[in-house]
This record gives sequence, structure tokens and C-alpha cells, in this order.
Amino acid sequence: MNIGTLVWRNSQGNLRIGTVTGKELDEKGWAHFTVDWHDDVLHRMATDRSDKLRNDGVDSYNRAYRVDELAVLDLSHLDYSTVGHIETLSSLKQRVH
Repeated sequence: MNIGTLVWRNSQGNLRIGTVTGKELDEKGWAHFTVDWHDDVLHRMATDRSDKLRNDGVDSYNRAYRVDELAVLDLSHLDYSTVGHIETLSSLKQRVH
């Protein structure tokens, strides 16, 4: 995984998709990445609500993620999955009419 890699993460039931913008190694050799999350409104709302309910003053927004907390998202897989979804919807609509 490198800077510029498209990644995903499931957090609080929300699918997060973003681009790696930074990489650092810690003293144990683990790679940590900063990510620019795209269309992340649902995650921010869930995190804000969780912080408000906990009321402990802790900022729950992670700024860096260890390599094992992220997964690479293959754009071709996402494209094929989207096409498959559209084809399935079309097939369902034809059965209803």
C-alpha cells in the first residue's frame, strides 16, 4: 500500500472509501497511513453522535490507520460490482412489470 492507493474500511457500520495521502513507519516497523476519506458524512455523523453520548472529551477521529486496519479497493472490482447491481435491478424491474 502506497500514497495514492484507494482503500476501504468498515467503521461503525459505514463503508468508508478514501485515498492514502501519507505513510509513516513506527518504532516496531508497522506502517501507518493517513487517508483522505471521500463522501464521509455518515461516518462523521456516527462518530459525533458516539462522542456526544460518551461525553468523555475524547476525540474519536482517527488521524492515522495501521496497515491492517485498511484494505485496498480494486477499482475494476468496484466497476464490475456496480454493473452487476444495475443489471440485477433491471432484471428485477422486468419481472415486476
